Amino acid sequence: MNLPLWPSWPPHFDALLFFAVALLATALGGEVLGRLLRLPRVTGYTLCGLVLGPLLLGGLDSSALAVRRGVLDLALALLLFELGVRLDVRWFRANPWMLVSSLAEAGLTFLLCAGALGLIGVDRGIALAVAAIAVGTAPAVVMRVTAELRAGGQVTERVLALCALNVGYSVVLFKLMLGGLHGGDPAGGWVAVLHPLYLMAGSLLVGTLLAVGFIGLRRVVDPGTEQGVVAIFGLLLAALAVLAALRLPALLAPLVAGMAVKWYDPRPHRWPQHFGTAGGVMVIALFMLSGATVSAGPLVAGVAAGIVAIVARAVAKLAGVMAFGPASGLGWRKSFALGVALMPLSAVALLLVEDVRTLYPAFAAELAPIVLCMVALLGVFGPIATQRALIHARENRSGAEQ
Repeated sequence: MNLPLWPSWPPHFDALLFFAVALLATALGGEVLGRLLRLPRVTGYTLCGLVLGPLLLGGLDSSALAVRRGVLDLALALLLFELGVRLDVRWFRANPWMLVSSLAEAGLTFLLCAGALGLIGVDRGIALAVAAIAVGTAPAVVMRVTAELRAGGQVTERVLALCALNVGYSVVLFKLMLGGLHGGDPAGGWVAVLHPLYLMAGSLLVGTLLAVGFIGLRRVVDPGTEQGVVAIFGLLLAALAVLAALRLPALLAPLVAGMAVKWYDPRPHRWPQHFGTAGGVMVIALFMLSGATVSAGPLVAGVAAGIVAIVARAVAKLAGVMAFGPASGLGWRKSFALGVALMPLSAVALLLVEDVRTLYPAFAAELAPIVLCMVALLGVFGPIATQRALIHARENRSGAEQ
């Protein structure tokens, strides 16, 4: 009788062990970078992901990354819901020039990125897809850097607001672009029109139901307790399951839900301490896995177009914000800081590429190298740009050097 009572020798460890070691190394790497170099910890998280992933050490292989999508979806759902709860859309009614500024920087980003990529010979469809992704600003990066600096003020509040809007713009534009791919098939004309409408309407409906569920849940259980945190996690997981079953994007509904909660109750919402702790673990994993997605081959293949897109994106965001900053009540110094603070690009871009990969593998194979290059560079340098911009605006309260 050969029962597996004793371990084999040498012992066999599955991918979970390396994932655990990688998570520990990422947390320590971020802490060391933050303490010694006064750089954002999220930059350290992304760097550790780049080192541990297929780009260098190759420890996080495909089996270790099998859990990546679930972790990314849940971590981003937490962050986007929190971001939405912090955004009061009444602000735009009181200061419409801020909304004009947001539309200007997003529109310029889309047009300049698509135009610049077209000039260097990138296929039109790929250029439009990259431009749609480039409109977005990484919510995870912005929220972590502002929290780390304990930043507060006009620039901080505006960068959070514009970040939320940019996520919405980016997802909508990207889904419309996918509808255009459907339209390339003579039989897919109706699909090109109806599918984006379905995605938008479905996300709004699920987001509204999620908000109603959260408001009702808050009346029964205190969100600040452990039970409340478990209930909120369960609610978000249920929403993600519904979105997956209905083939809806996982990014819009949590953001819509948070904004709806804020509209219903405009008072400041205290984020549960236990929720922040559990979410913090997933956010660290989020940045580590984002960095670990990048491999050498696609990075080299997309480096030229990626850098062109990054430069065009930076010019567009700065120009759009600074053009209407004074009209919206923000001086030139702080308008410049706001434009710089919008630079990060991270996990949202990766998820959009993954979404298109399942439908159009060949298209995604051309799109991914450019986006991965942008994520690799802006995942490392974007948080530093946001940090220095908030310090430049004198809105940091953490004692970071100015």
